[in-house]
Amino acid sequence: MPLNLEQPRRKQLISLTPLIDVVFILLLFFMLTSTFVAWRTVDTPLSTPSETPIASEDPAPPAVFELRANDGQVWFEGSPIALTNGNRIRDLVQQHEGQLFVLKADDNVALQTLMTLADQLKLQGAEKLSIANAFNEPKP
Repeated sequence: MPLNLEQPRRKQLISLTPLIDVVFILLLFFMLTSTFVAWRTVDTPLSTPSETPIASEDPAPPAVFELRANDGQVWFEGSPIALTNGNRIRDLVQQHEGQLFVLKADDNVALQTLMTLADQLKLQGAEKLSIANAFNEPKP
């Protein structure tokens, strides 16, 4: 009976160094070849109050739309209006043709809601828009 003099096989260790090198090279490749989208900003120039009173061109009072944060509704002269109701907004624009439309928003109203209302008014023919209370003074 022959004796088995073979030595037990050693486990071969897998080196992670080449894997880390490949991942690092891929990371560098994707970082250097990617392009980043520039931030898009909305420029909102603020008017400054003048020292001398200016005679108003429009004698009619402005038509005020209120955006309330507590109920998420748009209000015009005490009645709620849905932002998706283009017919109602078109009727209001036609009734107040040539007037200034003021968008008065509460502090916690989403900017998207405000811009959606402004877009709806412009689409329905409003020529003059103004945003009120956009930047409130800090509370003491």
